[in-house]
Amino acid sequence: MKREDAKMWLDFAKKDLKVSQIASLYGELDMATYHCQQAAEKSLKAIIVFYNIQLPPRQFRTHNIGTLLEILSNHEIQLPKDVLESAHLTDYAFTTRYPDDYVPVSKEEYKEAYKITEKVYEYI
Repeated sequence: MKREDAKMWLDFAKKDLKVSQIASLYGELDMATYHCQQAAEKSLKAIIVFYNIQLPPRQFRTHNIGTLLEILSNHEIQLPKDVLESAHLTDYAFTTRYPDDYVPVSKEEYKEAYKITEKVYEYI
């Protein structure tokens, strides 16, 4: 069951990666980068599910990638540096989605976010 549940999380992460690519083709870099954040978040949640780490729903539903990385670290799950670099993607969960927090995303920022997210997804 854990493997199946983890695979579902990874399937959703893969969809976010695809949506990110499509949005970037249309110049929607804010939405493309938001979906990078989502893909990284869901990939990390797949590990949490795989290892059956029990968390309160509020903690599991976080969008904070740093929090997810900390949870994994606290359970002695070691991740490569490439994956740990994904913590800063958390900002894109908010600065790209809401008008009052909006910060434009450059093409370079998007490319870097995508590269990091792809590494997280591939590792997981």
